[in-house]
Amino acid sequence: MQGQREALEALDLAGGVGEAWRSGCGVQLRLAQQRAPIGAAQALAEHDGKAALAAFGVQVPRSRIIAIGRVGGVTAAVVAAAESIGFPVVIKAVGASLEHKSDVGGVIVDVRSAADAAAAAPRVAILSDTILVEEMVRDGVAEVLIGVSVDPQFGQILVLGAGGVLTELLRDSVSLLPPLTPAAIESALMQLTVGKLLGGYRGRPQADVAALVATAMACARYAEANVDRLVELEINPVIVRPRGQGAVAVDALIRLS
Repeated sequence: MQGQREALEALDLAGGVGEAWRSGCGVQLRLAQQRAPIGAAQALAEHDGKAALAAFGVQVPRSRIIAIGRVGGVTAAVVAAAESIGFPVVIKAVGASLEHKSDVGGVIVDVRSAADAAAAAPRVAILSDTILVEEMVRDGVAEVLIGVSVDPQFGQILVLGAGGVLTELLRDSVSLLPPLTPAAIESALMQLTVGKLLGGYRGRPQADVAALVATAMACARYAEANVDRLVELEINPVIVRPRGQGAVAVDALIRLS
């Protein structure tokens, strides 16, 4: 330490860490003991990533997976899946090699009828041998990014930010080091520009912040459980619905070594 100010700041931060430890927050992100080279990392298909996160408490949309045999049969299967879920739906081409499927036309949103679903099926079928049909969340208050990155010095770091198509444009994000608590996550969210939307901006409904915080904690638990393999985790976006309605992860990327 190089002065009184630095010493006092360090004492304050150390006190905060101690308070978090005493609260028994239960989630601490750590450095892996052994890790395969990052170059050996592989992405999970979106539906597999969502299933893995759902097991830790992340809410995901209702969905159906369709494996492609021949295009005619796939079109009928996509229509049937959409009708069973209920319109509107989102139809996606999914697979481990399609990490950025929106960039190649692999995501068709707001499909509102059987005719629309039939038209969308061949368009995504040419991109992948697996199609994901899932419910479309229409009552979102805000879209938020939740991620876990791995720093070579500090280990796993939780990242929160503005989600959806505005992520790269706004560059509105904050990074949190362990130990993590719901109170710390909520405080960080409210520091973001998107935090104004969560609080109910210009007459819009207040968002379900408690559900969003719970989603972030669930991601942290998944990261902790997979500390030796996790290279990257990103949910973009989590659609945060009005208070009491939950927060839904509508896209997920997980890369494991």
